[in-house]
Amino acid sequence: MDLSLALIRPYHKNDNAACMLAFNSNVPLFFTVPEITQFENWLAKFDAPSTAEPDFQSYYFVLLLDRAVIGCGGFVHHSGKNESTFSWGLVHRAYHKKGFGKLLFDYRLAKMKMMYPTASILLDTTQHSYTFFQKYGFVTEKYTKEGYGEGMHRYDMRLKE
Repeated sequence: MDLSLALIRPYHKNDNAACMLAFNSNVPLFFTVPEITQFENWLAKFDAPSTAEPDFQSYYFVLLLDRAVIGCGGFVHHSGKNESTFSWGLVHRAYHKKGFGKLLFDYRLAKMKMMYPTASILLDTTQHSYTFFQKYGFVTEKYTKEGYGEGMHRYDMRLKE
């Protein structure tokens, strides 16, 4: 598959069903069943924006291939702490190991660095993905056995540059 044909744009509420489909394709290996509701609630924040806390700015994007959503991911910036944190990054399971996850990761990382150049960059992930982030300079600051649920260990990581 040609990565140059992929497009990343801001999330719109019309993307909800496709993002949920991509998310569910990754359950239970990469996400737990209870996280389905958490992800739905996350998307709902963008479907019907409310008056969020002023210290937090949330951004979410979709990854398209042939005009179809195949992935999504975003980040949150906490101005009070000057930290940007990756949020809910995923690619439909049918598109794993083809470079799309890296494409979405690189896009979000570049956005964070451009918009908040002095911010610390954080993420949390599982045992299935933490080595991916290590390759890009993230180091584990905290490990929580079964931090996401049974069999899903949590790695809290920070970008060291």
